[in-house]
Amino acid sequence: MTAMITLTIDGRTVKAVQGATVLDAALGAGIEVPRLCHHPELTPWGGCRLCLVEVEGKPAPAPSCGLAAAEGMVITTRSDRLQAYRREVFDLLLSDHPMRCAICEKAGNCDLQRYAYEFGLAESTHEMEFSRTLYQDDNAFFIRDHQYCISCTRCVRVCDEIVGANAIEVAQRGFGSYIATPFDAPLQETSCTFCGNCVQVCPTAALVPVERIGKGREWELKRTRTVCPYCGTGCGLEVATRNGQIVSVSGYPGASVNGEFLCTKGRFGLGFVHHPDRLRRPLVRRDLAYALGMVADPPAADVTHPPLGRTPVPAETHVEVDWEVALDLVADRLAAVVMTHGPDAVAGIGSAQCTNEENYVFQKLMRGSIGTNNVDLCARL
Repeated sequence: MTAMITLTIDGRTVKAVQGATVLDAALGAGIEVPRLCHHPELTPWGGCRLCLVEVEGKPAPAPSCGLAAAEGMVITTRSDRLQAYRREVFDLLLSDHPMRCAICEKAGNCDLQRYAYEFGLAESTHEMEFSRTLYQDDNAFFIRDHQYCISCTRCVRVCDEIVGANAIEVAQRGFGSYIATPFDAPLQETSCTFCGNCVQVCPTAALVPVERIGKGREWELKRTRTVCPYCGTGCGLEVATRNGQIVSVSGYPGASVNGEFLCTKGRFGLGFVHHPDRLRRPLVRRDLAYALGMVADPPAADVTHPPLGRTPVPAETHVEVDWEVALDLVADRLAAVVMTHGPDAVAGIGSAQCTNEENYVFQKLMRGSIGTNNVDLCARL
């Protein structure tokens, strides 16, 4: 049985699992504590200093994300002193961050913007030059705009602890530090897999998917949770759409298989949904359709025997039909093969992109209706 401890937070008695941090205990009890560098799936870092709390008997506030909760602790998360500390720390963060919320892709879903509202800071009171101005769009998946970076290191930690790629790191020190690849090499020359999990955990617009740029404001998007269609793992996706068009794809906290983390395909590979060449109706080869009397004209000679350098387009080689016609045609031809050569002349291969239920029905068709055990499916990941 898991050992529990009891502590007091803002006058409330809170129970927490032994070994939990004060921040975990507070959040678990529904007590909101400001935080920017913290992420529940990553090791505590304590860099942003917004999660400072007062501990009875201690002279100075301590970062709650790295402070182990103990039996009998008395914690204060809201006080005039803490608010003054947090406001000044946040003011310093804003001194190196452009407040362009009106045109920012992250507006409406930005932790920094949320706390700027909470602390009543439209801009920093400190006049300083931006230390990071590098803008990198050297890959097809996401842009890196360093001027929006707040050095929370979430991206570095997720790449190290969750993905295991170690493709990025903190370079330099102090005010001149920035997130970089080893030796500032292009991402393509590092161990980066372009999974985009760094984009997922970034609290600002320092990392933004290319497909997201200019596609709408956060409050205009409809978010739908679904399952990734690419393999049999079954990762949970949250698809953001606007006017029926996919704007971006992300994971979501609590997804049973993958947490909120995805691979490259799941996050950036759904562009096929709106591709003009996507199959939307069943197709029958034009020569077969002509032989069956479905069309009046046979395929042209340069389609059946194309000259060198000519690749016929699908509209020349195939004919669109409705599902009833397509299924009848498949059933008739399968029946003819079974009648002539026996059921074991037919084999079926399912897909890991189908659901378990769809593959179950498919094997039932092969074994029960056609009468063969020649059925298999991949389990690709």
